[in-house]
Amino acid sequence: MTINQLLQKLDTSSPILQATFGLERENLRVTTDGHLAQTAHPSQLGSRNFHPTIQTDFSEQQLELITPISHSTKEARRLLGAISDVAGRSIDQSERLWPLSMPPQLTEEEIAIAHLENDYERHYREDLAEKYGKKLQAISGIHYNMELGKDLVTALFQASSHHSLKDFKNDLYLKLARNFLRFRWILTYLYGAAPLAEAGFYSQDISQPIRSFRNSDYGYVNDENIKVSYASLKQYVTDIENYVQSGELSAEKEFYSAVRFRGQKHNRTYLEQGITYLEFRCFDLNPFDHLGISQETLDTVHLFLLSLLWLDDVENVD
Repeated sequence: MTINQLLQKLDTSSPILQATFGLERENLRVTTDGHLAQTAHPSQLGSRNFHPTIQTDFSEQQLELITPISHSTKEARRLLGAISDVAGRSIDQSERLWPLSMPPQLTEEEIAIAHLENDYERHYREDLAEKYGKKLQAISGIHYNMELGKDLVTALFQASSHHSLKDFKNDLYLKLARNFLRFRWILTYLYGAAPLAEAGFYSQDISQPIRSFRNSDYGYVNDENIKVSYASLKQYVTDIENYVQSGELSAEKEFYSAVRFRGQKHNRTYLEQGITYLEFRCFDLNPFDHLGISQETLDTVHLFLLSLLWLDDVENVD
């Protein structure tokens, strides 16, 4: 029996909606007149190296708000709200969190690489600045993390012909990732909120309308020759390792797919320990919602992801 048919075989009382969620929200700190803040990471928050929920991303001015694991989208959004409130109270009174994915008018010189104590992380960001430019790093968004519920995965496994729960879960997430890459344009169509860039942000002329600069070829994306296969977990791991070995990627985490496997520190560990959850990375900040993503969006995306399990798998994966 294929994974395509498993959802149809479940009992109607099965916990189909069971899942855990986590959100990561990026925002630039700006002054009240709309310029990039030139202050350091808020000292009131203590050391960003150990803060569990409020850190810095690429630049000193880019906050990253991270929720703990939640058992519902409603709880994840409530926690994001609480963390956002703390961040808003902790920044300088003359600063605000910029509500758009595309940054305000800025220059490369205004963007300060995060003043991190960890030498590797600091050098890693310096390499990224050299490779992609600082401006693209200032584009912000939301990452939507989801793990299918343990009871749901067990019920699907019992309806399958797999003998290993770990291998089954890997295949389940591989199928979900493949279909996400196939249909993610729908989410950009519905929730794309980055159709404009400040004058001078791009050096080239862009003639056609763009739903989301962040999710387009003009966003912060890998070079077009970086092609990682989702045909199998082993091929996914091997492809990324080969790009790191050749120097085309400086680290495994420089692979910027719209969906990534998560739960292990190193990609090769997925072959031994398995995939824990998926990270979906194609969400622009919603400027009409004070948290950057609405409850309706969170719930719609959850149902969308479940529909990807129901739909047939991609035939020609690569």
